[in-house]
Amino acid sequence: MESFETNSWQVNWSATNNGTLEQTSDRFKDGQHSLVWNWTSNGAKVQISSHPELAAANVKNGGLKLWIYNELEVDDVVTFQFGTYSEIAQQNHHFIFQVRLKFTGWRAIWVKLREEGYNSNYTGTHSSPLEVMEIVAPASVSSGKLYFDNVEFLTTIVKRRSEDYQLPKPGIDVGASSWDNVYYYSQQQPTIPLKPEITQAEIDGFEAIANKYEQWIYGDNIVISNIEGPLLARYNALQQYITQGLQAYSSLNIVRHIDGRITGKPLYAQNDPQTPKFGDQLSRNVLLPLVYDYKWNGNISSKQKYIDALDYMHDQGWADGSAIGTLDHESNRHSGYFHSVFLMRNELIAVGKLDRELSTIFWYGSFGRTFDHSVYIETTADEIRTKFIYLLLYVLAMEHTPKKVQYMEGLMEWYEQGLQVVPGYADLFKPDGTMFHHRAVYLNAYGEPALQSATLLAYLLHGTVWQLSHRVYSTLKNSLLTLEKITNSFTMPIGATGRFPDKTNIAAYLFSYVYLASASTPIDSDLAARFKRQWQPDSPALQAVFRQADAYGVQYLDTLGGLQMAIDLAQQTGVPKINPQGVWMMPYGAMAVNRIHDYVAATKGFGQYTWNAEMTNKENVYGYYQNFGNLLLIGKSEGDSLKDSGIHVGAGWDWSRWPGTTIKTMPLSELVNRFNYSRIFTESTFVGGVTTADQYGFFSLLLQDPVDPTFSAHKSMFFFGDLIVCVGSNINNTDQVKPTETILFQSYMSHSAKPFWHNNSAAITASAYDDVQTTATMSWLVDPYGHGYIIPNGKGVTIKRGLQTSRSSTDKQATSGYYTTAYIQHDYAPQQASYEYAIKVGAGASVTASYAMDRSYTILQNDQYAHIVKQQDNDVEVIGYAIFDHSLVVDKGILYKSSDPLLVMEQRFADGTVQLSIADPDLRLGKHENNNMPFSVLTQSSMMKTISLTIIGEWDIVTADTSIRLVLIEDNYTTIEIDAIDGKSYQVTLHSLED
Repeated sequence: MESFETNSWQVNWSATNNGTLEQTSDRFKDGQHSLVWNWTSNGAKVQISSHPELAAANVKNGGLKLWIYNELEVDDVVTFQFGTYSEIAQQNHHFIFQVRLKFTGWRAIWVKLREEGYNSNYTGTHSSPLEVMEIVAPASVSSGKLYFDNVEFLTTIVKRRSEDYQLPKPGIDVGASSWDNVYYYSQQQPTIPLKPEITQAEIDGFEAIANKYEQWIYGDNIVISNIEGPLLARYNALQQYITQGLQAYSSLNIVRHIDGRITGKPLYAQNDPQTPKFGDQLSRNVLLPLVYDYKWNGNISSKQKYIDALDYMHDQGWADGSAIGTLDHESNRHSGYFHSVFLMRNELIAVGKLDRELSTIFWYGSFGRTFDHSVYIETTADEIRTKFIYLLLYVLAMEHTPKKVQYMEGLMEWYEQGLQVVPGYADLFKPDGTMFHHRAVYLNAYGEPALQSATLLAYLLHGTVWQLSHRVYSTLKNSLLTLEKITNSFTMPIGATGRFPDKTNIAAYLFSYVYLASASTPIDSDLAARFKRQWQPDSPALQAVFRQADAYGVQYLDTLGGLQMAIDLAQQTGVPKINPQGVWMMPYGAMAVNRIHDYVAATKGFGQYTWNAEMTNKENVYGYYQNFGNLLLIGKSEGDSLKDSGIHVGAGWDWSRWPGTTIKTMPLSELVNRFNYSRIFTESTFVGGVTTADQYGFFSLLLQDPVDPTFSAHKSMFFFGDLIVCVGSNINNTDQVKPTETILFQSYMSHSAKPFWHNNSAAITASAYDDVQTTATMSWLVDPYGHGYIIPNGKGVTIKRGLQTSRSSTDKQATSGYYTTAYIQHDYAPQQASYEYAIKVGAGASVTASYAMDRSYTILQNDQYAHIVKQQDNDVEVIGYAIFDHSLVVDKGILYKSSDPLLVMEQRFADGTVQLSIADPDLRLGKHENNNMPFSVLTQSSMMKTISLTIIGEWDIVTADTSIRLVLIEDNYTTIEIDAIDGKSYQVTLHSLED
């Protein structure tokens, strides 16, 4: 890289035709110097010749990166030409491209020579070495000045080099995500007609939204001297953020010179390898602290610092039409900027800079995205958790004109489209209440934060002419209640966490209850009651939220006003809602949860419509097996519910042995290489579950290993209250090196003497314990957290207890911890292996020992054709049927046969009635081998299919879902049909005609 800090540039750089080159410290993008080119006649040129890195750049992915500073806008271009000496002399340019100069300040130019620089008129050999790069001055001006810095000739340049006003790239593939379409959206025009005038109701609506927003930021008449508890913790955190922000501002060395120049540490895009960053070092760290210091603390000097900071960002290239090289994930780093501009709008008007910043927001916020919604375009979780609020603030900052209404109407259309239940694999909201990102369920880092932004938006707009629809409200509430079902003490199961298995705490989601409850008139009492149950301000999880007040994350949510709203809602009258109890299936997430008292049992699988796991070489590196049918038991806790339930991925966790999974165990040295098999879909369409009125249910999957095509298993988990019956069959592979196991539990212990029980009421507290059962007799265990495990055929049950060593999820550090682990051995290369075990949740040793001798369930079938389990629950008989192969007659319970692979649950009551719950696990979405799917697959909805079920006996329907109908009664058999879609559970109650 040439940064012009020494005189070495003089060897290769020269100016011709009345031009000069000079090293200068007036402006710089790296170090303290740049190169300034002055020219005084048309046709002036700069030549870079025989540069050692220039020739090497003429390869498939080779290119050029540089920064240009322009002091005066010119409606013309500067031209870059490449070739050999003779080609340059003959105007036969090997590569050529032009940069528009209608800007002031720094601009990044990132070019792939064989794409942006392609010259269709070139007649030479494309692979011939480059000897010269020539820069030609704009033809329309006879004199001028440009600065150059950070000039790099590269053998590989990134694909996501965003186009902008300086270098549009028509026809060039620079990516197709929302990050890459900023220039495209900047060129769009509104399709909504411009009204002749703005109404008073619209003006009142804008004013109401702005007032509610500022109350959310600052609070409603908060008197600092009177605050205490959570508000005091938040206020103190805010003051700390201000202090850190002032220090960060000083470290940037921003100087406004007497001649009008403004300099400081150079700033770069998030995905530029150079530092510091526009986002991380300025937008996040500096801007809001300066606003708060001025607005809250009355520090007038911070107002000028804020204006200086914006001028500095603008000069560095943060400006309308500037892509700063790449905009890949850039808007995720600028919450401080977008919020601060609105909060300082009046001060910016006073100095004549608001229009400049609004144009900048229009550009980086891709506001043109809101102009046309005639065709569905996916709205990502990132857009919802950032731009949905940012662009509202943009509109609010506009003058009250018909254009403001026009822009708001387009924005409202985007909200309505983006916050609907969407088809296929697209972000965000799914029919089962889960939320998607990266083409699968992703509830921690993306779903929950996006939901919080969406509920905040609903609150801000409520009560105005811009209020969101009831449909959107229902969608948001459905997803919020889904989060409630899967979490325990704010902790979610790891199967929903994507590549962040360490980030399972979502205590901040509690604020979504506050915002959504307040987005209703009267306040949504159901949400308020659910909020009250979870509002425990002394809990460590919420205390940590109270101590947050910064904009260091992707979005800015931890405000004084938001916390004040939560406190106010908690103090309102009302009875807290009880802890949810029951079983719920999430077909799109390939998940199921069973809530029993204060426990959550959660399972997760994958298949053709849900990828296996998300892993990179620095995140969730060892997470390959985490969704192979895991079954996590999460208890209620004042601290970390997962850790306090024995699941601690940060302390010696064996990444092969997730509870509930069937795996081929392997060492870390081999498992580390599996991160390359991330987001893989298999051929299996049988992944899902069924519930009976949310009381009983089961989850099944046909497991296929994405790496080893010989490794498969049929797995089911039947939930009968505090009893979970786990069966597996058809466990096959040909691996003679890695043993196959089904994991009962892997329990982290805070101390090595934490007791567990094994076939005896006497607790085992020894720090080390190893046992392998060699007989086929029954065995029972109680893990260190009180859960009982009964294994009728205990042969191969293995127990290991002691100190484990491992690596962190990021592979950055070694970890260790004490564990008790139990699993069933299937040996090497098993063929048609199977297992059966039952879990009594929280039962303890005495109850487990008793239940082991008098079990209430019966395995009716456990093979490659079906898993069928019967449970006698007092006077109700419950049978669960996982029918893998529908070609065979079932002939068990009431069920005779089905037309398709199916999930059925039967409840037979004392009065003779039978209730059937039926689900088709095949979502019938579009099919693709990985997450890089075409739009046609991405947006294909679940296809409805009519399936039939034949049952033994002659029955009539008492009640049924509208998708179920009776079609035939004949020869002591009854056939019903179900129009199945979305993996839903359908219910029908039947009465025997023989009674």
